[in-house]
Amino acid sequence: MSAPELTHPTLKDLKFEIGQVLVGWSFLENTMRGQSKRAGLQKKIMKGPVIVHWRTYPDRAEELLKPIEKVARVRNLLAHCIYSLSADPWTANSAVIVCVAPDGTKHSLNIEDLQETCTELSKLMVTPIRLYS
Repeated sequence: MSAPELTHPTLKDLKFEIGQVLVGWSFLENTMRGQSKRAGLQKKIMKGPVIVHWRTYPDRAEELLKPIEKVARVRNLLAHCIYSLSADPWTANSAVIVCVAPDGTKHSLNIEDLQETCTELSKLMVTPIRLYS
């Protein structure tokens, strides 16, 4: 008798998607940092996260901030607040990450949330390049 086929995401799939978000965020930060350098803001970005500096930019950077903040929220939860992971490959919708924010608020992210965040990160990768060119 053969083992039943896994039909839903596994814990390994969930961890893969976490990694995808974190890698995508790193590439986005590098793009934002490069754009800041091209804008002559090298000294300003030497300290602290690049998104902090983007929050103070005038003009078109403001257009991008809302979608960047959305993916930053997910990234920050994954980078700093993971409390538990669970995935039962035989049960639908069971691949979930629970994060506990510094204020004690619990946030649940499913694998689809992570995949959507990766899609948003991919879209944002192209947009900042055009900001100050």
